[in-house]
Amino acid sequence: MSQYMTRKCIKFLSLGIGFLLITSKAAVSEEKLPTCLHLPENFGVVKNITKQNSIILDDGRELVLANLYLKKKETHHFIKQAVLNKKISFYSSGRLKDRYNRLIVQIFYQKKHKRTWLQEVLIQKGHAVAMALPTNWLCATELLTREKNIRERDEKSKILEFNFPIIRVENTQMLNQKQQGSFQIVKGKVFSISRTAQNTYINFSKNWRKDFTAVVSNHLLKRKKGRWPKLKLLKGKTIILRGWLDHYNGPLIRLETPEMIEIIN
Repeated sequence: MSQYMTRKCIKFLSLGIGFLLITSKAAVSEEKLPTCLHLPENFGVVKNITKQNSIILDDGRELVLANLYLKKKETHHFIKQAVLNKKISFYSSGRLKDRYNRLIVQIFYQKKHKRTWLQEVLIQKGHAVAMALPTNWLCATELLTREKNIRERDEKSKILEFNFPIIRVENTQMLNQKQQGSFQIVKGKVFSISRTAQNTYINFSKNWRKDFTAVVSNHLLKRKKGRWPKLKLLKGKTIILRGWLDHYNGPLIRLETPEMIEIIN
């Protein structure tokens, strides 16, 4: 082969390799992200993780993980291992800041050259469950779906079940033993729906004065009309509720967003 042809082949191969590298990078950058995220994408390097699992960036910004209820002690070490001293990207998915001026965000980091959603990984590892707040709920639905898939299909879900068990409504004794204000996940078949001037009640037995009940403010239902399911249609259906436990005529959860209700059938 002539020197001219050899140089041509080398040039052609170089162009081909360059094209493959560019398309490979494009594939990574175009990786599909959850549709609930708000642009723009932000970046930073993690310099510290506080005991409360706030993430401190090198420029002083403080981040808090959106749409998760965490097991704080067990989670702290894992978050450190995942993102400390690493570059992360993050997005808003609702209210921008909490009352402590921390940015409420969804966080992504690189793991084995793959963009990884920190919230999803924490659920997979059994360190957290999905949670919605009235001011920050957009990504809760997607995280709830992923949590459900993990519980149903993933062999590692035993850790998730152990840390965040789903309590049957019939187990009133266990619910009564749980601390007031603690985050709980409860499952049961709806017996009836009742309404007063102030609230709508989801009852799971005839004895609503002693057994578990969920309550929604009518003002909240009216204000967020269209987002809530028609509660009267829940009668006879099995549902899963999550939220902070109260004790008033038996155990009770006050529902603040429709994402706190998962309809099983």
